[in-house]
Amino acid sequence: MQKVSNNDAQNEFLFVMDQVCSGLGPVLITGMRGNAVLVSEDEWHAMQNLIRQRSVPDIRESAADDMAEPRAGRAGEKSGLVT
Repeated sequence: MQKVSNNDAQNEFLFVMDQVCSGLGPVLITGMRGNAVLVSEDEWHAMQNLIRQRSVPDIRESAADDMAEPRAGRAGEKSGLVT
């Protein structure tokens, strides 16, 4: 996670926001009164969905089962990338 002081974040807010929104990940903003993390709206919604899913027992168990099962036919597949 990138780290920036609150003064730098304030002076370069549009740049910091562009970095976060372009998918470079969250930014830790540090200050004398405490720290904060700036995340994109997409990341925020993903975190909220994950929290909701984990708070419902049936969904949590289903997700755990899905992650534990190997995906059929996926082991030998190549990626779709052309090299």
